[in-house]
Amino acid sequence: MAKLTQICASENDLFGLDGEGVVYQYNFKTNNWTKLGEGRTDGGESSGADRQTRTTQTRSRSASSPPRG
Repeated sequence: MAKLTQICASENDLFGLDGEGVVYQYNFKTNNWTKLGEGRTDGGESSGADRQTRTTQTRSRSASSPPRG
């Protein structure tokens, strides 16, 4: 497993992010990290999840915007 560069914890969850942008979740029952995402692609492009989030945000904004004219 890669070295984690960031850790995020809540009352019941623990997440880590490595230098490549891959997200891991800690499983307390097995005492292991589970990989959740694929991270960044080569060339600086965002992953599919990033693109989906941006698309959803754009749709949400356009749906809530008043009509022009």
